[in-house]
Amino acid sequence: MQAKTLLPLLFVACSLSAQAQTTPLRAGDALPALTLKDQHDKPAVVPADLRQVVFAADNGGAGLVTGWLDAQPKDWLQQTKRIYLADIHKMPGLITRMFALPKLRDKPYPIVLGREEADLAAFPRKKDCVTLLPVSAGKLGEAVFACDAQSLQGALK
Repeated sequence: MQAKTLLPLLFVACSLSAQAQTTPLRAGDALPALTLKDQHDKPAVVPADLRQVVFAADNGGAGLVTGWLDAQPKDWLQQTKRIYLADIHKMPGLITRMFALPKLRDKPYPIVLGREEADLAAFPRKKDCVTLLPVSAGKLGEAVFACDAQSLQGALK
């Protein structure tokens, strides 16, 4: 096979491989095993009877979630059988270490952090919104997006 023909085929194969690895989670899929750490660098704890995943893929979503959680009792996530995931992989390392992590460590509730692109790539996302994924018997329900404080409050009741 000629090099001119091989290069496009290689590119297509790599593209398909990358897409296959980040196929978005859908209703009915099993909740993937999470081997991530929280803001205190402790392994994330996912309760066996988890009811909902609260996921922030960007700063807009994270601001909504922390605004809500800061007003709740510190054990609210645990009591309501939820986990909070935050994707911070795009944040520059220096900013993460010097500013973000110290601020997150002041939070009394656990925040499971996706520090690498692949960590939370399969989770559905919408810019400046919070993704809410119901979980029942280890299977995901239909994703709901809360894009403002009022819709988030309604979704978390």
